[in-house]
Amino acid sequence: MYIYEGICDWCKKLAMLKKHDYIDGKSHFSCHECNTLATLDVRQFNLAETKSQNEKYFKNN
Repeated sequence: MYIYEGICDWCKKLAMLKKHDYIDGKSHFSCHECNTLATLDVRQFNLAETKSQNEKYFKNN
């Protein structure tokens, strides 16, 4: 849902924005045009971060 108005973090245009939350607690906002790319970008980051955390956990145990 696009409930924020501001600057898209991907294309830097003024638009209605959707919030994307990263697993590390940060968030970014995308416009409708950039939403697909933003969703993939955030998903890839979150998966890589989860994998990294799991590897560290299992390496230490």
